[in-house]
Amino acid sequence: MEWTAGILSIKEKGILPGEDRVTTELTKMITDTGGKVIVTEVIDADKDRIRDKLIAWVHQAKLDLILTAGASGLGRQDCAPDATRDVIDREVTSITDLMRTEVFQKKTKKAIISRAISGIRNDTLIINLPGSPGPARENLEVILSDIPHLIHMIRPSEP
Repeated sequence: MEWTAGILSIKEKGILPGEDRVTTELTKMITDTGGKVIVTEVIDADKDRIRDKLIAWVHQAKLDLILTAGASGLGRQDCAPDATRDVIDREVTSITDLMRTEVFQKKTKKAIISRAISGIRNDTLIINLPGSPGPARENLEVILSDIPHLIHMIRPSEP
């Protein structure tokens, strides 16, 4: 099954531009699994900008999956879950619950700081991930093999 994805990398204001290693890592994982990354962007951790970008990607790019990377912890600047909550029609708590639990038990106790959420807007699955390449990879590994099935379940039925 073919599926498309977008990766929105969210950085703290003032981070110098350069290679975005988390986007590179997530893109490789997605393409290795049969997905196609259509759009990527790096933006500042600003709730309104994140919300607007998610809405635009859902309605204009019509992606099957959007991954946000970064701004999902406990800091004051960590607003990706809040922006995502404003955008989604339905939350899918099981996805982020599973990621947190697996990573906490098998990799690092730091998974406890995650406020990441996941949900659906229209026919697009949106999932928050950590902003560092290693933790983002560890979280996505937990659910990656299930992504095509999740997308298939979300897509409208063919007439």
